[in-house]
This record gives sequence, C-alpha cells and structure tokens, in this order.
Amino acid sequence: MALAKNPTMYCMVGTPFTDDGKVDEAAYRLVLRRMVEANNGVYLGSGGAGEGHVLTPKELQRLYEIGVQECKGKVPTAANPREPRSAAAIIEVANLAIKAGVELVQIYPLDGGHGMRPSLQEQESYYRSCFEALKGHPLTISIHAAVGYMAPASLIIKMVNEYKDIQEITFMGPTLAYYQEVMDAVNRKVGSNVGMNQPIQGLLLGATGVMEAESNIAPRTCRRLIDRLLKKDLDGVHETWRDIVRMQAIFSKWSPSTARYVKMGWKVLGLPGGNGYLREPYRLPPQAELDQMSAMFDKMKIRAVEGLPAAKKK
Repeated sequence: MALAKNPTMYCMVGTPFTDDGKVDEAAYRLVLRRMVEANNGVYLGSGGAGEGHVLTPKELQRLYEIGVQECKGKVPTAANPREPRSAAAIIEVANLAIKAGVELVQIYPLDGGHGMRPSLQEQESYYRSCFEALKGHPLTISIHAAVGYMAPASLIIKMVNEYKDIQEITFMGPTLAYYQEVMDAVNRKVGSNVGMNQPIQGLLLGATGVMEAESNIAPRTCRRLIDRLLKKDLDGVHETWRDIVRMQAIFSKWSPSTARYVKMGWKVLGLPGGNGYLREPYRLPPQAELDQMSAMFDKMKIRAVEGLPAAKKK
C-alpha cells in the first residue's frame, strides 16, 4: 500500500458555549486536549462543526489563540475560516488566524449567496484576491460540496501551480477521479486531504490527511483508522472502519448540521462542552432524541472504545 509517511487525521473542532451563550474557554481547552491525546490535528473555527458562521471575529480570534496554545507543536494546528461571500470577508478572518500563530489557513470556495453560482472568472478573481492578500503564509485551497458547486479541476491546478503558499488541497465532495486529475497535474509536491466519506481510498491514493468532524466524538477511533492502515493491519482497518460507518449512521439522523450532532454527542457521552448549548438558530433536539442517540452509542460500545465511563443507569 502506497501511503503517505504520516497522514494527519484532522478534526474540525466544535465550539463549546457556556449556558449564557459565551465561548466556554475552559471546555474548549479540554476538547482540544482530547484531540492532542489522540494525535489528531485540528481545524479551528469551522463553519459547520465549529459554528463559525455565528461567531464574531473577536470570538474566532480567541479560538485561534487557544488552539495555538493547546495544540501547536503537538499536532498540526490550522484555521478553517467560514465560507465567505467575498474575498475581503475571508481575508479578515484569515489574518486573525495568522496573527494568532496557526500553522495553516484553509481558503474555502466562494459562497455566492442567494442561489448565485460564481462564474469561472469570478472564482478565479476571488482566489487570486485571497492568495495575494495572504502571501507569505501557508495555505490550503478547499473544494467543498457545501457551497453547491465544484470548481473545475483546471482552476485548482492553475492556482496551486501559480501560488507556492498553497501547501495542501482539501477535497470535500469531489470524486476520486477529480482528486487524481488534480494531483497528477500539480507541478510540485503538495499535501492533500480527503473527507471521511472516502478516507481509505483517498489515503491509498496518497492523501496526506483526512478532514472530518467525527473526532469530536471519537478521536481515538478516527486516528486508529490511519494507524492500522500504516501497520497494514487489514483486520484492524476493517473493524475500525465498521465502527466509523456505524457512528456516521447515527449522526446522519441529525444531519445536515454537524454542530447539532456534535453537541448531542458531547451531551449524551458527558464530554467537555456537553451542556447542549448551540448558538441560534440551532437548538438541541428533545430529550427523547438524545436518549435515542445514547442507546445507539451503547449498541456500538463507543464508550468502551474511547475509554469513557460507562453510561449511568437510570
């Protein structure tokens, strides 16, 4: 198997809040320490799992600062600014992350808004504005299905070949054929991340990382998938991938909203940040649905696998 030397399992980290709606810095530090303990890299302030779209710039900057304090030098530490409606919007937040000392900043595709799909010319202009403004700092260019369109592979290849600050490409949604087309045409060595929908295939094609939110709940399990692949432990890979797929089946019942199922999982497992608070407009589902998730977790024995205390008997 032709695997990268030491692929990273990246978690798009959730953001815990206090009961009065403020960022819970103490709980956030504990969440990050779980990632470090499991050897998972972190993407901070993500629009989905991290509820980045409802955070102020000041709050995002604080997340970056705490993330650097807790994680930098221990695991890869990156920022994941929310999908922007303009280059200026992402540049503002990216500069806060750079000032805080993150190692890498991801640049999402342009979110056209109100059903608009940016033209090829508009996409290229957007990317150039971002890369010129952030010149000198390591960046990731992202292709993400959440914006509702896919940049042509030719555009991604062009940007990566021209802008040497782009050190990774993240593929969240494209086919493996798209992935391979881009990686074959890039004229220098860059990293590549795939999503948790196709981690094994992506890693076998040479991906250097996996981007996911499942580690918010089960960081040891997610990291174990890479570790067992590196050891060529195919029985172990089978067991771990089966656990991840079962976990994804649980989360799918409360998707699409990564933040919702993350906060539900934290609450039912008694993890840091588990008070169930989400920023508006999100709301935690009723107790009956939390009990349903807890029963599903019990069936797959997630507490034992993750080294968590057994569920309290009612």
